Amino acid sequence: MDQNRPLLRLISGVGKKGPACFAIEARGKRLVIDLGEGPPPGCLPDVAAIAPADALILSHGHKDHIGGLSLLAQLGNPPVYATEIVAGALPKGLTARTLPVQGMSEVLGIAVETGRNGHAPGGIWLNFTIGNGFLYTGDYSAESVLYAYDPPARASATALIDCSYSDYQRPLAESWSELATHLGKGPLLLPVPANGRGPEIALELMRHGLRDIFIDDAMRKALRQLADAAKVSLGDGLVQQIERLAQIAQPIDGPRGVMLAASADGASGATARLLPEFERSGEIAILFTGYINPNTPAERLSKSGRAQTMRWNVHPRLSDTVTLVRNVQARTVIPAFCDRDQLPKLSAALAPARVTMDAVVAI
Repeated sequence: MDQNRPLLRLISGVGKKGPACFAIEARGKRLVIDLGEGPPPGCLPDVAAIAPADALILSHGHKDHIGGLSLLAQLGNPPVYATEIVAGALPKGLTARTLPVQGMSEVLGIAVETGRNGHAPGGIWLNFTIGNGFLYTGDYSAESVLYAYDPPARASATALIDCSYSDYQRPLAESWSELATHLGKGPLLLPVPANGRGPEIALELMRHGLRDIFIDDAMRKALRQLADAAKVSLGDGLVQQIERLAQIAQPIDGPRGVMLAASADGASGATARLLPEFERSGEIAILFTGYINPNTPAERLSKSGRAQTMRWNVHPRLSDTVTLVRNVQARTVIPAFCDRDQLPKLSAALAPARVTMDAVVAI
């Protein structure tokens, strides 16, 4: 390996589902990208090999990307970089330096381009002008009907890409078709992340004519933010629809209609309060629409058959991954957030790019 080339170190999040944490070493600086927790709850990356760090950059505000901020001291308390939307939700006392949702900026003299990731409010991908170009997508979605996605276009020889769904190909439209089969049969609880697919599912319910939509405080707060400070993350023309949704949606005050509440795994928030009551009633359906986090109420209820599961697309399909790799002309691809046994399938689909999960990659 050429020691003069920038290096990417895969600390956590490659080879198995785990907290996002990566580091790039370039121009005498060490930049840590994301610092997550879980799954399962309490799972944190081992950051000993990348301390001290010169900066921490956060791609978006989901727990598996920012939940490990308790480790900042172990990293030497480096400055934190995030978009204004993500920074606003960080723990009190933690001040972040602002990255644009779209555009060019610098982190410690290293030029970085950012664009909206189609996945979460204030969420971004990052394209670093180092080596022959390095793209980190974080979590992203090219399909969202709510969050805007800016396809990366700058050539990047090395790309660390969200491959959470591996070779999955069903489009988001089929997710709606599946969800529709659960409607109109009585009260339905949808545990959701309020800063992710929750508002998107609620928007689709409204668009399809449903008016019995009930939400918790976290969802209402998220809708207010999307209509105001976080509206830059929305697709074109959606602010008025979000405002209308906020008017239609009513507070959850008992089992009726479609209820959307956080958290998505039932371990905290309104769902942690509602589930013990709702699961005892056979008249209330419970439907999880995302990853089933180990050691949580979501896992217990789905394994017992009391709750049903389906996938609402919030990560790229294989066809989206192929398109991205071709567009940025990536020669080396590191698939993130999937198991190592998916490597052969991804290697075949992304050829002639080299697909690797090596712990250290030259950029």
